[in-house]
Amino acid sequence: MVNFRRMKLGDLDSIYKDPEIRSIITTSPKEQKFSVVIEEDNSIKGGASGYVIENAAFMQNIVVKKQKDSAVYKDGLIRSMIHFLELDGMDFLFVGEENIIYEEIGFSKTQRDESFNSNFKKTIQNEIKNSNSVYWISLKEFFKKSDN
Repeated sequence: MVNFRRMKLGDLDSIYKDPEIRSIITTSPKEQKFSVVIEEDNSIKGGASGYVIENAAFMQNIVVKKQKDSAVYKDGLIRSMIHFLELDGMDFLFVGEENIIYEEIGFSKTQRDESFNSNFKKTIQNEIKNSNSVYWISLKEFFKKSDN
């Protein structure tokens, strides 16, 4: 059975020993870190990590082991992360990677003149400015859409 969950302290050793997914824990967060993993048959198959500042989260890394269902797992991982971050009181999630999966889930590509840029601390403003492609999603709006 596949389980999407928050990473636990006990997961660190097995993740670190697996070079395919090690980056989940070795990416240095710029602020308070969050991590979500995919577990199947007591084995970590992938995960995502990033950092949170005030009411926003920035995903720095997402890794899924190569297998036939890896695209489905990545989709589930992103949606699970949205769920956990919303439960933690976050309003926005930003991703600095270009991939069609984000648009399919409901992310929008950030425009350079996006009006919310000034509402965030310098760290996230700099991430937006320094990345070629940043996608964002309002976590509250994501769950409003799925209620209909």
